[in-house]
Amino acid sequence: MDLKTEEFYYYLDECFFHPERDKDYPSEAVKNLARTAMESLWDKSEITVEGITYKNEQIKRKLIDEMMPEILDRAVEVYLQAKNVKCESAYLASCIFRTLINYDAYIERLLNQTFYK
Repeated sequence: MDLKTEEFYYYLDECFFHPERDKDYPSEAVKNLARTAMESLWDKSEITVEGITYKNEQIKRKLIDEMMPEILDRAVEVYLQAKNVKCESAYLASCIFRTLINYDAYIERLLNQTFYK
């Protein structure tokens, strides 16, 4: 296992899926699905979001450098609101990456709605 992959799994175990965060997931099944989705993102050869294609190395860099538990929590929330999802882990992986890409805009929108009505 290369050092980047070791670092990624360290973050999964110690940050995103640490036992202290169990309460942040509605069930063990959702927690396991989220972990599977994160792992599938790591292995994805490419993903296209809003017309921009991210290659594997770019995906990995974003997961290591920019991913935060709050982003995963928001993606799980979006996933749980979805209806008629055919491939759950693939859909959740997509939610995670889209949330990661758009998180700054989401936070800005929340701030505007909260403080600048």
